[in-house]
Amino acid sequence: MALITALLAMLMMLALGAGVSMTTLTEGSIAAHHRDGLQALYAAEAGIDLAVNHLRAVEDWQTVLDGREAVTLLDGRLADLLQSGTVDARLVVTVTVAADPNGDEQVLLLQSSAIMAGGMRRAVQARVRKRPETGEVETLSWR
Repeated sequence: MALITALLAMLMMLALGAGVSMTTLTEGSIAAHHRDGLQALYAAEAGIDLAVNHLRAVEDWQTVLDGREAVTLLDGRLADLLQSGTVDARLVVTVTVAADPNGDEQVLLLQSSAIMAGGMRRAVQARVRKRPETGEVETLSWR
């Protein structure tokens, strides 16, 4: 009888240990996905910032679109776009520029999408305007 009790106790301890192991592995996976999602979101936001910096140097924004509805302004690995070795090389960023849906020629719609190697994808959209009096780029909306 003592042998059966000991075996049942060991079986219960084994089940408890397996449950704790599975919980730990699941929590680690959830944390990794959360981290990758945040990295992709921050990379998409960095893509918008890079595009705005590029647009600051352009006098007439109509030359950016060149009569088209949308143009890809940036496309590539974020580490290459930033020329940095400290950025995760798995992040790929694409930024497109489109004309304002309301027809304002001084406003552009920027759409940035970042993709991680595991398939994690985040997108950010911003409407920017160039102030005619100063030439500064102003963010009208960000989502």
